[in-house]
Parts: sequence; structure tokens; C-alpha cells
Amino acid sequence: MNKLVINRNMLRIAALSVCVCAAGMVSCGSSEEEEVKYDPSRSFWLDSFYPEKGKYQEKVMLNGENFPNDPEAVRVYFNHRRAPVIGSTGMRMYVRAPRLPGKECVISVVVGADSVTYNDVFHYEESMTVTTLAGNGNMEEFQEGELASSVVHPRFLCVDGEGNIFIANRNKDDGGQHLYFMRANEEENVVTRIVSSYLIANTPCADPNTGVIWVPTEMTIGSFLTCDPKEFWAPKVREVIWPTGASDRPTQNGWKHAMVANPSDGYIYTRWWEGHIGRIHPETYEVEVIAKTPATGSCTGLTFNPLRPNIMYMAFSSGGFNNGIYSIDVAAADPLSTLTRLNSSIAAGGHRDGPLATAQFNGPMQIFCDAEGFMYIAERYNHCIRRISPENMVETVLGMPGSPGWHDGTKEEALFNQPYGIGINKEGDVYVGDWGNGRLRKLSIN
Repeated sequence: MNKLVINRNMLRIAALSVCVCAAGMVSCGSSEEEEVKYDPSRSFWLDSFYPEKGKYQEKVMLNGENFPNDPEAVRVYFNHRRAPVIGSTGMRMYVRAPRLPGKECVISVVVGADSVTYNDVFHYEESMTVTTLAGNGNMEEFQEGELASSVVHPRFLCVDGEGNIFIANRNKDDGGQHLYFMRANEEENVVTRIVSSYLIANTPCADPNTGVIWVPTEMTIGSFLTCDPKEFWAPKVREVIWPTGASDRPTQNGWKHAMVANPSDGYIYTRWWEGHIGRIHPETYEVEVIAKTPATGSCTGLTFNPLRPNIMYMAFSSGGFNNGIYSIDVAAADPLSTLTRLNSSIAAGGHRDGPLATAQFNGPMQIFCDAEGFMYIAERYNHCIRRISPENMVETVLGMPGSPGWHDGTKEEALFNQPYGIGINKEGDVYVGDWGNGRLRKLSIN
């Protein structure tokens, strides 16, 4: 059989004639769309694809010859990101563009040990919009209720598997008033108060196994809160249990600025202002100090990257590691020996995108990684949201560096004012605690 050649006009017509049914791709009356049986003894060929550009979930038709009829028997990649294969007729495959594969994508088709790429590239178009979910800029009061009428002043966030957004609300820099811990939910259209007191709540985390929310506090050295969904998130004050005779532990104060769950080992991790990094058992609350970083200071962002298990990433906004993004291997025999500054060593702060090794930040607060390995950073003093790709490239995704303001809309329009918090749901939507604007914002990435 000769190689199938289809010009672009024919391809547009073919795309209109294809139906996608529950069983895969079938004919809709055109003899060209009849299934051609796959011959595993022969190689497959690639010819063309359509359209040439598109966004996340874009329907893309791949043309060639001798494709497997079973979508499970073939893999398609846009650069290094795998694309869902919806159906195959043997001569055509129907796929969807994956999320954030890169601006110019080489499309590869893999069958068994054979891999072939198209000559042309697919041009990926990223679309991003920002909306305000809650808050109106009021800096003095808190009001629960429906999202549109609620008043919040969010610092730090986390999102659980059910789409609940947990917010550490804090008005003044000195922590002296309006301290709340709240739950917001888009589907329920509600903001509710979980606790309000002298408690200073910092960066919380959700245990992916139990759904329990862990909240670090500044009350005592070992204190924290747990909020269990089985108990309607009623807050309970806890204390870590130190090993008998443990001497290397924090002594000066109880500042714990962040907590994070490690999906690889199931433990909860935190870092004290004095530099101690602790691993907490999620059921017994027993803690083990696995390392002590040589510098004090605020680390308000901790996250794990699913592409690099047991590597914990830390964002420092003050102290000896100021304006640094660091990593440490919590599973190493000597974790401290793996502590690495990943970005520029210039501690004074600045703004520079590009390779992570030379990138500059100014007030990186909370950092959180999505399911695909992209790490998002709320950057207080540059007033923007930054992103580190799995390839360690840094870009400003929203906001105008150095220009505070409030504006919803597209990437070209959006403005922030001292954003602190970052949370990401399972669909990849990013929530921002826009502290300086007194608003909870949502980033929808397509």
C-alpha cells in the first residue's frame, strides 16, 4: 500500500465527517473513515495533522497509515507531555492537546518500541484568566457568607481533594488583629469561619490520604491545628511529641511558617524559624528533626514535586536564605548534605525570568506544585505570580513586576498587590491569596 497523502482541505472535510462514540472513532457516512485493520507486522507512517495550533484540550487529527485501532496500544506526545488518544481508524487518530506542553510542540507517535515524529510543529496557545472569588478590598473586617458578599484578607492557602479552599486570614503585619482560619467552596458558594482567636495561622496543608487539614501556628514550639472533614473541620489544638531526650530542637520561639504533606512517605513536614526541619507522623504526631538549615528566617512555602519524589522545595522570604528557592532530599541518609539553592545567589531580591539557576525573586512567599510538575510562586514584592517548569525555566505568568494594583482579566490585564498564598485544585486551577488587595483570586489556565 502506498503512503496515504492528504492535503489540508481534504483534512478539514475529514475532520467534519468523524464522530467520536463511546467505542472510539467510527465512520459517519464517509468511506474514507471506515476502519482499516492494523497490521502489527508492518511499520506505521505519519503524514499530517490538523489544526496547526490550539489550546489545552484542542481536538487534533493525526493522519498516517497503519495506526493501531486500539487507543490503548498507541502513545502520543506533544513534546514530553502525553496526549489522550480518543480513537483511531487505522489511518487517522483523534487526540487532545495536553496541558502546558510548551509553545512549539513536536508531536511524537509511539507504538511499542517504534517512535516517529511529524515534521511540522504544533503551536500551543496558553490562555489564562483571573477572576475575584471573594473579598472587596476591605482590610478591617471579616464577613462570612456567599462568595460575592464575603470579606476576607487572605495570606496563605491550601486546597483539598474536594475543592475546599482553606485560608489563613491575617490583617496586620504584626499579627495583632483579625486572625481567622476559613473555608471557601466555589460549588457551595460559601465562605465559613473555622476558628478565630489570638491564633496566628500560617501556611496550611491537606493530607491527601485522610483529607485532614494541618495548620502550623506560632503559639508554642510544637503547636499546630488539625481540622478533620469527618468532624466538619472542627479545629483541634495539637502538640508534636518529641523523642525522649531530644536536645536538637527549637528553643527560641514557636514560629512554624508552613506545613506540607509528602505523598511519597505519608509524613507531614514543617520548618521552624530557627532552621529545624521536622518530619511528623500523621497519626501519632511524633516528630523527628531530619536537618537544621544553617540560617534562620521565614520559610512560608514548602512543596513536593510529583516528578521528583521526596525532594522538598522551600521558598524563603527573609533571613540568611532570603529570596531563595531551595531543595532538600528528605529521604537521604544526610538530608542537610543535599540542601541546594536553586536560583540566583543574589539575596537582595530582583526580578529575572529564564533558567532557574539565574532567576531572581523578591519576596517569594508560598510555593505549590501541580500534578504535572509546574511549581507556582506567590511573589509578594514583585506583585506577581511566577512559575517554574519541570525543565527548570522560570516565567512570570501573571502580574506586572513591581507594579501593584487590582485588575481581573487576561494575562495582559491582571494585577496583584502583595500576593502571599497559592493553592491548586485537582483540575489545575490556581487560587491566590491576594493579601494587599484583600481578595481571593482564581487563575484559570487553558
